[in-house]
Amino acid sequence: MKILQLTVHFSPNVGGVETHLNDLVEALVRRKNEVFVLAYRPLTTKVDWKVYERRKGSEILRIPWIPGIFYNLVESPVLEFLYLFPGLFLLLPFIIIIKDPDVIHAHGLVAGFVGVCWGRLFGKRVVISTHNIYHFPDTGAYRNFVKWIFGKSDFVMGLSKQETGELSSLGIQKTRLGTFTYWIDLNKFKPISKIEAKKRVGWGEKFVSLFVGRLVSEKGIRPVLQAAESWNKNIHLAVVGFGPLEAEVKRISSNNKNVVFLGKIPNENLPVYYSAADILIIPSTHEEGFGRVILESLACGTPVIGSKRGAIPEAMDESVGQLIDVNVKNIRGAAEYFYKNPDRLMKLSKNARKFAEEKYSAANVEQIIRAYTKET
Repeated sequence: MKILQLTVHFSPNVGGVETHLNDLVEALVRRKNEVFVLAYRPLTTKVDWKVYERRKGSEILRIPWIPGIFYNLVESPVLEFLYLFPGLFLLLPFIIIIKDPDVIHAHGLVAGFVGVCWGRLFGKRVVISTHNIYHFPDTGAYRNFVKWIFGKSDFVMGLSKQETGELSSLGIQKTRLGTFTYWIDLNKFKPISKIEAKKRVGWGEKFVSLFVGRLVSEKGIRPVLQAAESWNKNIHLAVVGFGPLEAEVKRISSNNKNVVFLGKIPNENLPVYYSAADILIIPSTHEEGFGRVILESLACGTPVIGSKRGAIPEAMDESVGQLIDVNVKNIRGAAEYFYKNPDRLMKLSKNARKFAEEKYSAANVEQIIRAYTKET
């Protein structure tokens, strides 16, 4: 098949969706499909990028666009939509004419709207994936708008059961609705000896809690920093990420020897940090879509303290970590519990890799491929 991936964000922009899309493109190419990606230039990551890139079996076109304002618009869906809509909308018809794809796979609401507009006109099959929980209102123009977008697509996939349930509430037929699951490269994300990993990253024998994610308030970076300032001084916090709250993280790390800010770590280097950490903390305060870092950490044998928000309880259970209501007290309590109970932590660590192998192998791509051809 010839498959067009339509998305706002794509690598080298950094994020869980971007990593998933890289995995998806690679999996589709391995199965002898031709893939074309239409996306914007990196909008939230300061990094070198190319307008056009050819890879084995795939091509990527990145639209030059105004960077640096995305986070300022996320609280206003209308402004965010108006910012992200024009480039994809203007270029997509030319890409359809030139590449003549068999299916358009759109990711998120903006790409979904563009995809169904031009896909319907050109008679192309349109599949939409959602990667977030949207909390659609019960009534009103916004609900009617998103209902129209999903209603005009051929198939819709939610990243979690919670997302699929939200989509179902819009009245989408069950035959046109499905769930997909992220996967990871289990040969890349695999355990490294804890002693060796700690030595490689310079952590020695320290007990380290790890945070990996965008430095924005909804990811829960503030309560985890507050917890680190008051928990047992033998527990250290390592922060990997970047974003609007980076200056705040740097300030706290400079005043607290138990907190270290590592900044942006290349994806290929993350396995050693996951393996070196004793526990990963994902303290999201919003309805997290899935939490890809959970998958990566578990595959490296590191248990997770996870928020009970969103789809995180679908991504893990308490055989591989602990689920909490996020606040400073609960984060501190969970971290101190695992510090004081190494035997319990070791048991969860042994479960983690097997859990990842059973749930997050590359076989999950078949859920998506079936949607490309499924009759409705």
